[in-house]
Amino acid sequence: MTKKQNLLLISLAITIGLFTYLAIHHYAIKLGLGGSALCSINAKVNCDAAALSSYSEVFNTPIAILGAIFNLFLFGLILFFKLNWIDSSIYLKKAVQFMLGSAAIVSIVMGIISVSLVHVICPFCLATYLFSFINFYLGYRLIEVDSNNKDFSFTHYFSEYKSYLILLALIPVTSWIISGMIRQNYGLDEILRLVPEKISQWNSSPVYEFDPELGLSNKIASNKIVLVEFADFKCPHCRVASQTIDTFLKGRTDIKFIYKPFPLDGTCNVSDQMQKGDGSRCTLAAWVLCADKLANKGWDMHHWIFEKQEEISAISNLSTLLPEIEKLFNIKGSELTSCADSSTTYDLIKKSSAEGHKALVSGTPSIYLNGKKLGYGHIMEVLKTAVNSLN
Repeated sequence: MTKKQNLLLISLAITIGLFTYLAIHHYAIKLGLGGSALCSINAKVNCDAAALSSYSEVFNTPIAILGAIFNLFLFGLILFFKLNWIDSSIYLKKAVQFMLGSAAIVSIVMGIISVSLVHVICPFCLATYLFSFINFYLGYRLIEVDSNNKDFSFTHYFSEYKSYLILLALIPVTSWIISGMIRQNYGLDEILRLVPEKISQWNSSPVYEFDPELGLSNKIASNKIVLVEFADFKCPHCRVASQTIDTFLKGRTDIKFIYKPFPLDGTCNVSDQMQKGDGSRCTLAAWVLCADKLANKGWDMHHWIFEKQEEISAISNLSTLLPEIEKLFNIKGSELTSCADSSTTYDLIKKSSAEGHKALVSGTPSIYLNGKKLGYGHIMEVLKTAVNSLN
């Protein structure tokens, strides 16, 4: 019996760990504090898309937090039962069986929602579903009850055994309180209050026309939803925006995204008010356009530069990166340099910056959704809300 109890406790501990990871990632996605989840592989196998789904929360409380608290309470009951710290009555056993069965049923429901409504598979979510059934299997027979026990009565739950009902009620209450504390501590409530204002401003903004062939495109054919970003590779906020947009797009195959270079350097930016720099911002933008032209690896280069932004910003001579680029992208450094230094490439960057100035880009990142400027578009909740309003 002790071995079975230990197995159940271990299984519950793993379940709590899985839900905790999903809860942390849920808030990281909302706040733009982290990159993609370990289990975000493509558009169909994607924990990020699951975290962004409207089904990931109930009354502003993530399902992941509810799952973690639920299994934590269940872990405590089993542990106290094992240590004989609580009365092992038929009422405790029935309560535990009910919780184990409920977890298994909820897992089935969430699995159906994931496949039929969200249209993605979240491996970590699937793992929680699997462990809910393992917990049910290990625990149901471990805590056997006599269904013919004449002393059992449901009405007793409302009298001397009402503590079990209070325990069940505490699970959603505790989850809601913890969720509220996290939102307040990390400023998520403030962000959520900004969303209606930013969406209203976006709706009333003028529409600008952008050349879909100018810049780096994800090649989505549909023009129903078009996201355009003007960015500079040495801009820290652009790096954050890149993470947010990349995470959001992994779960959406219906959005055309176009990155348009807007280096904050008068060397390649057409603005008369833009001071000339050392040209490195222009070079990075040119490398991305040329990587796409030479080897169809523009997006790979785009992500790589942002990932190494701090290191690259500290380098005075970007040519020292060419050996690593040759190894990573299979592009000859001489060919990349020749393409990046050409007047043709610089003209493309200047045309892109001219588009930005025409659209009143005042800084980077500047994000446009269907031609309208979307303020705070690098914040996930703003971007998600605006896009969802177009569906």
